[in-house]
Amino acid sequence: MHALSLVAASLSLASALQIEPTPAVKPLLKLRGGLGGIDAGQVATIVQGISAANAGVMSLAPKKAGEMYGVALTKWTEFFAQWSGIIMFGQVLTAYLHAGGMALPEALAWGFLPSCVASVQDFLNDRMVGEMGMGEAAKYAPPLVNLALTLGAFGKVPNLAPELAAKAAAVWMAANGLFGYFSTAAWLEGRGGKGLSAVESGMGKLMASTMCGGAVYIAASAFGGKTALECFGAMMGMYAVTSLDGLYLSKTTEAMGVDPPKVLFWAAIQAFTAAAVFL
Repeated sequence: MHALSLVAASLSLASALQIEPTPAVKPLLKLRGGLGGIDAGQVATIVQGISAANAGVMSLAPKKAGEMYGVALTKWTEFFAQWSGIIMFGQVLTAYLHAGGMALPEALAWGFLPSCVASVQDFLNDRMVGEMGMGEAAKYAPPLVNLALTLGAFGKVPNLAPELAAKAAAVWMAANGLFGYFSTAAWLEGRGGKGLSAVESGMGKLMASTMCGGAVYIAASAFGGKTALECFGAMMGMYAVTSLDGLYLSKTTEAMGVDPPKVLFWAAIQAFTAAAVFL
């Protein structure tokens, strides 16, 4: 609720200070977004800060994040919470750098670095096989894929253009994310998660949705030619859809035992951000 108050206060202040543009300036403002005269860029910056804080807690203190949202703690919920946070933090970092003028591939490479560090850490600690009970391939695939995509986006892989690496990342994340979101049980079973509880499956679906979010952001730029602000708006719009799906359609939120207002808080932020960018 403190975060919601901060958003409301910040946006109210931004709106209060907004000078009504002349008719000649209005088209330029519309290109940048602007719902009711609100600067979409400012909205995106505020939301990025809130999202980074939330993702930081999830990645660095997944048990605390579970307590905050009322999720029963198991090794699987902790794993999915941590990796969801890592992926989302990387997305915020990419969005921030991209909005500052950095080319998408380079911004994406920096955003992949947290996943690289975490996947190497998991490999060295034998987390995937020794702790989680996954197959042997799960021990090697995450660090190899993350390192390959990161080096490719940095332009360090011979005969692979950074732009092509970014497109490959979008396709890879979309394929994995969509499979995990719409066929969660089969996706988890492939990772060694057979017979997981509804709470654990719900957290797995959350992780899959973060991969979809990354795919949307990258594809909007790499395939759609959208601006950094539009990419962020598209990703927030997708997150709003998945939040509302969990509440009202798939009922994942109810199955997990999470209080609906906590999900509605994020759905409102996500939907408002998308509206500020595109309306």
